[in-house]
Amino acid sequence: MQVCSMAYNNFKNNMKNYTMFFISMIFSVLILSNFFILMCGDALKVLGEANANYTKMIVQMISCVLSIFIFFFIWYTSNIFLKNRKKEIGLYIFMGVDLKTIGSIYFIEMMLIGLTSCVIGISLGALLSKFFQMIIFRLAGFKVNVTLNITGDALVYTFIVFMTIFIMMSIKGLVSIMRSKIINLLNAGQKVEQMPKINVFTYMIACVSFGAMLYGYYLVKLSNINVFKTLLLVCIGTYGIFYALIPVVLKFLISRKSILYKGENIIAINSVAYRIKKNYTTYATISLLTACTISVLGTAVSMKNLYTMSLENDTLYSVSFASKEAIHTKEIEEILLGIGKKEYAVDTTIIKAKSTLKNVEKWQVSDYNILSYEQFLEILKMNGNEAAITKVDEEMVEGNKVIYIQRPGTLASLIKTKEITIFDEIYEVSEGGIRFKTLGSLLNEVTLVVNNEIYEKLKMQGENIYFYGIKIENEEQLLDQGTMEVITEELRPYFNEDMKSQVGLYKVEGVSWLRVVYAIGAFLFLVFILAEASIIYTKIYSDAMEDKDKYKILAHIGASKEDLRRAVGKEIAIFYALPLTIGLIDSFFAIQVLGDFLSENLLGTFIVSAAICVGIFIVSYIVSVAHFKKIVKVVC
Repeated sequence: MQVCSMAYNNFKNNMKNYTMFFISMIFSVLILSNFFILMCGDALKVLGEANANYTKMIVQMISCVLSIFIFFFIWYTSNIFLKNRKKEIGLYIFMGVDLKTIGSIYFIEMMLIGLTSCVIGISLGALLSKFFQMIIFRLAGFKVNVTLNITGDALVYTFIVFMTIFIMMSIKGLVSIMRSKIINLLNAGQKVEQMPKINVFTYMIACVSFGAMLYGYYLVKLSNINVFKTLLLVCIGTYGIFYALIPVVLKFLISRKSILYKGENIIAINSVAYRIKKNYTTYATISLLTACTISVLGTAVSMKNLYTMSLENDTLYSVSFASKEAIHTKEIEEILLGIGKKEYAVDTTIIKAKSTLKNVEKWQVSDYNILSYEQFLEILKMNGNEAAITKVDEEMVEGNKVIYIQRPGTLASLIKTKEITIFDEIYEVSEGGIRFKTLGSLLNEVTLVVNNEIYEKLKMQGENIYFYGIKIENEEQLLDQGTMEVITEELRPYFNEDMKSQVGLYKVEGVSWLRVVYAIGAFLFLVFILAEASIIYTKIYSDAMEDKDKYKILAHIGASKEDLRRAVGKEIAIFYALPLTIGLIDSFFAIQVLGDFLSENLLGTFIVSAAICVGIFIVSYIVSVAHFKKIVKVVC
C-alpha cells in the first residue's frame, strides 16, 4: 500500500513535469479513437454499401499503421520520460529504497499516467468525433449531415490498443530500472556527453553513406526502378550521414576558428557536436518519417486525381455501347434524343488484340484496345478533350512506336512498359503511363495508339469491336427507374448477345471511396508532421533540463544573456534544420518514385507539403526556443 501511495503522490505532485509526456499520450489516444469511431460507426454508410466497405477496409489498414506509429512514438517519449526521472530515482536509493520497490513505484506511476491519459483522450476523441468526421467528409467533398455515433466497440478497441502499448513500455521501463546498476542511476544526471571520435573508419562510413544516397537518388531516374533497393540505399545513406558525415562536418567547423569563434557559434556548434552521437538515430528516423509522410500526402492526392479521372471517364458518355457486330447507331441515337439534345457522339471501330509484355509471366497477358493515330485525334476532338492533343505528336507513333494509355481507373503500374508484343511482333512504347479520356470506362483495358499503316495491318489479325458513345443533355433522367425501363425496352430490339452497354451516371458513385481516402490521407499527413515536430520538441526539452548547469556556468563566467539567447536559437535551429533538410531531400526523390509508380506529376504536391512541413517546424522551433530559454533561465 505504501508503494501505491508513493506512486500516487509522485503522480499528483509532478503533474507539471509530466505536461509534455501527458499531452503526447492524450493526443495519441484522441487520434486513434477517432479512427476507430469512424471505422465502427455508421458514418461511412452514407457512401453506399460498396463504397462503405472499401473505405472501411482502408480505415482498418490505416488504423493498423497508426497503431504502429503510436507504438514507436510512445516508445521514444517514454524513454525520454524515464531518462528525466533517473535523477529522482537516485534520490530514492539514498533514502534506502531498493530497486525492486523503485521499479514498482515507476510502473504504478506510469499506469496512472496511462489510464488518465487514456480516459481523457477517449473522452476528447468521443467529444470531437463528429467534428473529425465533418472535416473528413468536407475534405472529401461530401455534403452530408454527420451525426454523433459512438459505438462501445470503438472505445474498447482504443483502450485495448493504447493500454497494451503503454503497458509494454511501462514493463520495459520497469525491467530497465531493475537491471540498472545503482552507481549508474546515481550518476544519470551527471553524465557528460563526449564528442564523437573521428577516425579513418568514420570517414569511410561518411563516404559510403553519401555514395549510397546518391546512388539511391540516381536509381529514381531509371525507368525500371527497383523500389526495395532504392529504399534500402536511401535508408542506409540517411542513417550513415547522421552517424558519420554530419560529425565530420561539425569537426571541420570546429577546426575553423574563424567560424567557431564568430559570435556565439562556439556554444551552438559544440552543443550540436556533443549531442549528435546519441541523437543521430532520432534525427535520421525523423528524416525518413518526413519522406514517408509526404509520400502519404502524395498518395492521397493521387487518390483524388484518380477519382477525378474515373469520374471523367465514367461520365464521358451518357450511354456507351461495344459489340462485335455493327451497332444500330441511328436508331439508338433517335431513342436517346428523346431525353435531351446531343452534345457529341463517337462512332468508331477499334481492334482488340491479345498482347503480352516482353519476357513476363502468363498472368500479365491482357487484351489491348488499338486505335489509329487519326482515330485517336478525332475522338479527342469530338469529346471535348482537345487540350490533351498538345501532349502527343505523330513522332510518337512512327514506325513500330506506340502510345500506351493506362486503363481507366488504374491507380498504379507495377511495371514500366518499354516494349510490348502484338502477334509476335515487338513494338516500342514511346509514351506510357498517360491517361487520356478516349473510350470512357466501358472498355476497361489499356489502349494503344499506332500509326495508320500498323492499324490496317493489325485490323486483319485482331478482332474488330464496334464502339458507340453518346453524350446528351438532361442525362440525369437516365437515373430515373421508370425512364430507364422505357428506354431499355425501346433499345432491346437493337441489342445483340455480345453487346456491352454502360450508363455513365450509374457507375460514377462506385469510386467515391477514393475521395474519403484522400481526405484521411491529408489528415494523416498533418498528424504525422505534428508528431515529428513534437518528438524533436520533447528531445530539446530534455536537453534543456540537462543544460541548466552549463548555462548557469556560462553566465557566471561573463556570457551575456543576449549571447546565450542567440546561442540557444542557433543550437535549436540546427536541431530542427538537420532532419528537416535531409527529410525534404529524401521526400523529393520519394515523391518522384511515387509519382512514377502512380503515373502522376506530384511536384506541386511536394512543394505544398514541404511548405506545410517547414511552417509546422518553424512554429515548433519558436515554442522550443521559448521553453528552452525559460528552463535554462536566459529569458529577459
